[in-house]
Amino acid sequence: MKKTILLFITLLMCNFLNAQMDFKQFIDDIDWSSSEKKMLEKFSSSINSRKHFYNDNNKTVTDYEITGILLGNYECTASIIVDSISRKLVELSFSFKGIEKKMDALTLSNEMDKLLFSYYGTPDKKEDEMDNKFMNRRNRSWFKEYLIINVNHMIFPDMHLYSLSVKGIEAKSTDFRIAKWGESKSSIMQKEGKLDKANMDRLYLFSDVVAGLDCDVAYIFTDDKLTMAKYVFQVTHTNKNEYITDFNNLVNLMTEKYGKPGYNAPEWRNSLYKNKPEDYGFAISLGHLSYNAGWLGEITDITVALYGENYKISLIIQYLSKKYEAMKDKLDTQSKIKDL
Repeated sequence: MKKTILLFITLLMCNFLNAQMDFKQFIDDIDWSSSEKKMLEKFSSSINSRKHFYNDNNKTVTDYEITGILLGNYECTASIIVDSISRKLVELSFSFKGIEKKMDALTLSNEMDKLLFSYYGTPDKKEDEMDNKFMNRRNRSWFKEYLIINVNHMIFPDMHLYSLSVKGIEAKSTDFRIAKWGESKSSIMQKEGKLDKANMDRLYLFSDVVAGLDCDVAYIFTDDKLTMAKYVFQVTHTNKNEYITDFNNLVNLMTEKYGKPGYNAPEWRNSLYKNKPEDYGFAISLGHLSYNAGWLGEITDITVALYGENYKISLIIQYLSKKYEAMKDKLDTQSKIKDL
């Protein structure tokens, strides 16, 4: 009888251990082209229904979660986030039930850092804001070839919240024209084959025509890695309101390619001409009015901007790498300090 009970307990323990999955192995095994149905079939033994959630910003739905995932010694649950129409997998959001009540915020953050750094290396973006009396942050982001891993750790005076998400990304051959973020200047110059007008280490500049408008193409580098790019349009209009037409045309073209912008609104710094639409172009040239439309992507942030100063108007499209943004900001700050 005792042997039978012992065998039964052993089998229960084996089933329990087998039901748990290592976080890294679990992520490596995910097919990011899966449908919700396939995810439910693949992880049927670990699937639970959860409270329905619809995200109106990115049009996603969450109805199910996968339990029994181990990150180090911590057990977590992955909420399955899918596109609301296609029901294709978009993201996995991990929660650690009650962990914030058991652990000091910095202890938790440091232990999780140790685990995730061992899997994915040093994060591409790292935010440590610890001097705000209302809310501090310890956020990290890794941009891998097919994955984006984000940690958001919000620390309040009387509580803290730790969240982790993983998102699959579609492999792209390029990020801007013929280039990928992080690519060297010499490699891009060879591909473009255009004479460099700038002759600067951090800049590769040449002329082109984009969307029917003359422009300068600017590749911008940090430590010989492509981190930002711009189209700087070289157009001249007697009627300055035509610059607004150019801006709207570019936004329409970008919307066809990237979808509806995350933001698109004029900004008035001086309302002197606000009730005179016929003078909006002039107001831009004075710096009173500017237009901005933006697309916040997983890999790249894109902005179409129209602004002015001292009677001169600028129209640009800017592409900014999310992965190398922190590197660029750090070098820009160092350069400004050096100039003081």
